[in-house]
Amino acid sequence: MSQSSSQSSSQPTVFFALSSEGMGHATRAAPVIQSLRERGYRVEVFCGGRVAAFLRSKVGDVHEHFFIPLIYTNNTLDIWASTKHSVLRLVPCLTEAWQMFWRMRTEKPVAVISDFEFMSAWMGWWSGTPVIALDNMHVITHGDMPVPADKVTRQEKRAITTAIFWNQPVVDKTLITSFFQPPLKAGVDPRKVRYVPCATRPEVLERKTRTSTQGPVLVYQTSSTNADLPGTLQEAAARADLRFVVYGTKREGMDDSGRVHYRAFSEQGFLDDMAAAPFVIVNGGHSTMVEALALGKPVLSEPIQKQYEQQANATGLELMGVGMGVRKMSADAIVDFAGRVPAMAEKASALAGIVDNEGLVRAVEDALNELAPGKALPPRRAPVTPLGTYGDYAMAAE
Repeated sequence: MSQSSSQSSSQPTVFFALSSEGMGHATRAAPVIQSLRERGYRVEVFCGGRVAAFLRSKVGDVHEHFFIPLIYTNNTLDIWASTKHSVLRLVPCLTEAWQMFWRMRTEKPVAVISDFEFMSAWMGWWSGTPVIALDNMHVITHGDMPVPADKVTRQEKRAITTAIFWNQPVVDKTLITSFFQPPLKAGVDPRKVRYVPCATRPEVLERKTRTSTQGPVLVYQTSSTNADLPGTLQEAAARADLRFVVYGTKREGMDDSGRVHYRAFSEQGFLDDMAAAPFVIVNGGHSTMVEALALGKPVLSEPIQKQYEQQANATGLELMGVGMGVRKMSADAIVDFAGRVPAMAEKASALAGIVDNEGLVRAVEDALNELAPGKALPPRRAPVTPLGTYGDYAMAAE
């Protein structure tokens, strides 16, 4: 019998649906799901793919359903291939949407929490269920972000803003869990939209007391097709006396220079390398940036092309003085960044408070009570029981 079905039907129910593109959604959701269950909620989890497999092993039963996978070519989002793949799965998507709608009508959850998951947001709206958006994406639509300097980036921002609207057209509460928190735009209602702390997996927090800067630079690539990366790292290593450990490229072993080590993914190895790195090089995934900043590591970011959310994350790093974004990674950029690391590391070390798993759960509880004071449980301010150690899983938090 599943964990959710074995719980008392008298418990208030919450639907928690996650975007299944990128493991970052799963790693930050796990502590929240666990904590809501500890507080007495019956939490039904909806996601797909490797996110479903991950959460099933960590928080129990999940409902696996349709999601839109993103396809990359040489560090660029292939919009046409991603769209074509999704259109071919339209029929099962409509079937699963109807099933979710019917569950909402019959189980009458307190609310649906949507971590940028479109089906749950639409079905929540149509079924009359309150919808809470819990993600970092809404900093783009509600935060007073700088206007992009070039025409192409402005077009990409308009595209992602449109996608955010159609992903979650009607939201009752928006909780923005972002490391970068610019002022809200004029006209945004702070009663409906607010910033909340970031969450991360306990394994990251365990390493906060044993960090160093003596290891190689950690490099993690969400897109395994970045063909220019090996040569770039080899040149930077030779020019700046750097060493690199690289995850996410589907390669293994030391390169000819003896300074670039490609590794298969291991959660423990990845986090140990992050804790020992002087700085990290990533694409633009929010959750990996949060993990790095929680450990006091400056971040050099090469956002995936045509994915403005990642560019916005890199902009946040720059405005906070803890990182830098580049349109295309180069040896020059790496060497220049290495020289700036000491000053950035001091600022990054002062940002440990951006991660507060307990604070995020309190914010979710408050939102549930504001939306449904007669159905939600009274907020409980007791400390959250730490999750057990996760086993290895073949992907980092993107």
